[in-house]
Amino acid sequence: MAGGNSSVYTKFDLGKTCKVIEAGDEYVFAGTWKCPGLKSLDVVVASSDDRDYVGFGPEAARTCAFRKTFNRFNTALSPIEWRLRDGKPYAAIERWRVVTDDEGGAVTWLVVTALKGKEACPVHYVAGSYPNANAQARLAADDLAEDFDCERDAPMVDSRIGEPGISMVPCKELASD
Repeated sequence: MAGGNSSVYTKFDLGKTCKVIEAGDEYVFAGTWKCPGLKSLDVVVASSDDRDYVGFGPEAARTCAFRKTFNRFNTALSPIEWRLRDGKPYAAIERWRVVTDDEGGAVTWLVVTALKGKEACPVHYVAGSYPNANAQARLAADDLAEDFDCERDAPMVDSRIGEPGISMVPCKELASD
């Protein structure tokens, strides 16, 4: 659709479509993988202590998005929905599974990430149980991602189950490695 917003989906499989860029160890670090995303946007996934970290873009592992993960055990899920305007990607939407208790109960969250050249940052979190969660995540991407200031703006939440259990501070407030 010319002049409008659209979506494209890409899938990743750490064992099949992604390349190991850092091998795991025998303890808690499972490794880091580089996966094909959309166009020149790589997806980098790391897993440590049963928590995934995901970054997007040409320097995915250096982005704010890559430095944030849910506090509880979690898994980043495939596919990724890429939001495009006039064919140019400006946001990614990814569903995450987050463990809620010691018996293995879990919820899902949709994480809307703004794509800002070499930077990518979380803009909005939508609980998977929120009414029309997918449509709400697309609306957040369309309304917020392009004007979102990764350094200064804090992400927002749509949820009826509480906060997502993740740092909600702007990127500049995160500790640097």
